[in-house]
Amino acid sequence: MMKSLNTYIPAAGTASRLGGIPKFYLPVKDNQSLIGNHIKNLNKLNNNKIIIGTHNHFFKSIKNLYPEANVKEIVSSSMVETVKKLGLSKTNDSLVVMPDTYFFDYEVVKRMRTKLISSDADIVLGLWKIRNDQKGKLGQCVIEKGFIKKIIDKNRNCKEKYFWGLIMWGPQFNKYILNSDKHFGISLNRAIANNLKVTYSLAKDKYFDCGTFDEYKFMLKNIK
Repeated sequence: MMKSLNTYIPAAGTASRLGGIPKFYLPVKDNQSLIGNHIKNLNKLNNNKIIIGTHNHFFKSIKNLYPEANVKEIVSSSMVETVKKLGLSKTNDSLVVMPDTYFFDYEVVKRMRTKLISSDADIVLGLWKIRNDQKGKLGQCVIEKGFIKKIIDKNRNCKEKYFWGLIMWGPQFNKYILNSDKHFGISLNRAIANNLKVTYSLAKDKYFDCGTFDEYKFMLKNIK
């Protein structure tokens, strides 16, 4: 039997950037919202528990729309703190999916899970080839001989070809994740410095981070 997986969706922002509209409710194709698209695909995974941390403004609507998920009210200042407050599993593997992102190749999650189970890696990242418009906005990866050696976060001058958009790990990574970490790139570099093995799986499509309305409009123009 495949090892159980906890998928964390940190959606605890206050929606201040879009005037009170939570980014994760923005619509995409097939009558789905961004978060709805993730939940639809995550529901297809075996032995997977979906755990959503959200602001109290959106708690009832998410709970009503997605009763299959475990929804919790969270107050936090970062996605890392949100995930920590949701409770990291001491036995299951863990996955983090950002609710205001979109990608089509959900098979990458299955490939990540297979690699985490079948290899000696402690952490597996889902990687995408970075576009020019994404440089300086995401965490790019220094790769050597099949392993991630460093995360370079939001550096416009970084020359690395790939960035990470998904992170999956075993319980041994938990102690390197701190509430004070503003993003998981900090946690990952700490784990790498302590000799944890971080590998990756490459996605076959584009990745869109809808942090602003302009980025959301760009996504709509580029998805089929």
